[in-house]
Amino acid sequence: METVTTARIWSDLGGRCVCDKHLGNEASFKLAKRPSAKTITTSMTKWAIMHEEEVTYLSNEYCNGGTVCESCREGR
Repeated sequence: METVTTARIWSDLGGRCVCDKHLGNEASFKLAKRPSAKTITTSMTKWAIMHEEEVTYLSNEYCNGGTVCESCREGR
């Protein structure tokens, strides 16, 4: 299992949690234009950076200390 790192974790309106690498094309493009963005609005959803405390809690409570990124956990 992948361990938690300092990578940013984003959550969308549907509750999906992913790291920068797995945001998707539109969100990644917008993030590249504004690397300090705290939110990203795409044509499908709105992404927001999760607070470190939230990520740590979810990692410990639901991911056995592993990454909260759903795509990393599934090996995509």
